[in-house]
Amino acid sequence: MINLSEISQHLSDTITRELNYTDEKREIVAYGLESLFLSIIGFLAILLVAFSFNALIPTVIAAGFGGLLRKTSGGAHMNTPLKCLTFGAIIYSILGVISQLIVKYHFYDFKISLIIMVICLMTVTYLAPVDCESKPIISPKLRRNLKFISISFVILSFFIVLLNNNVLINTSVVLGISYQTLTLLPVFNIKKKKEDYS
Repeated sequence: MINLSEISQHLSDTITRELNYTDEKREIVAYGLESLFLSIIGFLAILLVAFSFNALIPTVIAAGFGGLLRKTSGGAHMNTPLKCLTFGAIIYSILGVISQLIVKYHFYDFKISLIIMVICLMTVTYLAPVDCESKPIISPKLRRNLKFISISFVILSFFIVLLNNNVLINTSVVLGISYQTLTLLPVFNIKKKKEDYS
């Protein structure tokens, strides 16, 4: 099976060898490459599953916001990238369907959405970034940058919900950010053996 971590590390070493980068900068480049590969594969998987659920637009919105936050905030992992991608595609498609139902039956509440986003912001501020045992974030600079970007992204999402009048977009954004924020909670990140987490 293809190991994206090894591929990303190899590409990072190749790219940075001539530039005389420090180990810390190499780690940042490798992290970015792996995130890019996983994003592309994950997005394609989500499109496929969402299409079968007939909820393409809200799923893409939820996955876009949740997925972008995940790239910097981290969160709970399954034991292989394939399982993570499959689980994520199914969950985000379900969130897309839920978004459509909320809009269809007029369950959307603007104030509750803003309250949820504030709770997400506080959670991300306190917990992000959450790494995994087998791939810890060693660089303090990278950790600080990931936290800053995570917080900034949730704030941006908050203002999108605050200023936007499209209920379907708002619902999808809130559900996507909320799901990703839940994966940061300690209950989903209990340290286990390396064979259980990647």
